[in-house]
Amino acid sequence: MFTGVVKTASSNYRSICRALEFLKSPYALVEGKSDMRNLSHIIIPGVSKFGTLMKDLEVLGLIKSLNSARNSGTAILGLCAGMQIMGKKSEESPGVTGLGWFDFEVVKIKNSSTDKARSFHTGWNDVEAKESSQKFESEGCFYFNHSYYVKDCNPSQILGLTDNGSSFVSVVGEGNLVGAQFHPEKSQSDGLQFISRFLELKL
Repeated sequence: MFTGVVKTASSNYRSICRALEFLKSPYALVEGKSDMRNLSHIIIPGVSKFGTLMKDLEVLGLIKSLNSARNSGTAILGLCAGMQIMGKKSEESPGVTGLGWFDFEVVKIKNSSTDKARSFHTGWNDVEAKESSQKFESEGCFYFNHSYYVKDCNPSQILGLTDNGSSFVSVVGEGNLVGAQFHPEKSQSDGLQFISRFLELKL
């Protein structure tokens, strides 16, 4: 088992690497399509904007390689913005097309006078697992830091939900793909367990 961590200028890939080192799990940085060979797992870090991350992947020549890895059954985990680009598009970056692996769109969190939803969701929050055909455990308490969220996801692809005044999708999954809106690499023991479960994902 060997994990590739996608290295882009705007991401927090170093934090992912430190988590993998703590777990004693071998990894390599992915900086170009030649680095995608012989990988069992791939992690796409967050801490970026939707459009910036897609541009970084395009500049590195990784979009075609990521699609090939997805089609070949390589397990892929997208975190925060890395999850959001697995969908079709985002209000954050009008005109930018995502990877399209999931049939969802990403929209801005809006303040509401009828509930306690905040326009920026940051800090610790719980993920409640949603019953699904996907065999991936998503429950725990994790660190969030985002102002956009996944909307209108296929119910069969929702693995976890979180309450920010109103419920939103925090974990998605289908086949060899998993996406998390939170940052497991910043989420202490629950986060490390989440990454471990992803590394155990075999297809």
